[in-house]
Amino acid sequence: MGLPTLEFSDSYLDSPDFRERLQCHEIELERTNKFIKELIKDGSLLIGALRNLSMAVQKFSQSLQDFQFECIGDAETDDEISIAQSLKEFARLLIAVEEERRRLIQNANDVLIAPLEKFRKEQIGAAK
Repeated sequence: MGLPTLEFSDSYLDSPDFRERLQCHEIELERTNKFIKELIKDGSLLIGALRNLSMAVQKFSQSLQDFQFECIGDAETDDEISIAQSLKEFARLLIAVEEERRRLIQNANDVLIAPLEKFRKEQIGAAK
């Protein structure tokens, strides 16, 4: 169901029917405004959680890179060398993933959150 149309010429008559249609539009504007506010709030919370996750993964990655085996004797075994190289490679992959996540987070803010906030303030706020 759509909203009833508002005709400019009906505003001169200021009839009860026009006021009722106008009220329907005002209610819908308020509902849309609240929905967009919630969407912005939830999106911002998600972006914050993603940033925290990214920081935790980066810290974990750094720990993997810094890991050193304490070897018995003068040299590391082939297994120890292989494990250390695998940990460093995994850390490198995690860093690459987190770099892409950082870009995703920034894009989500620039492409979704900021335009929604601008629309809510400029378009819906102006119509209220």
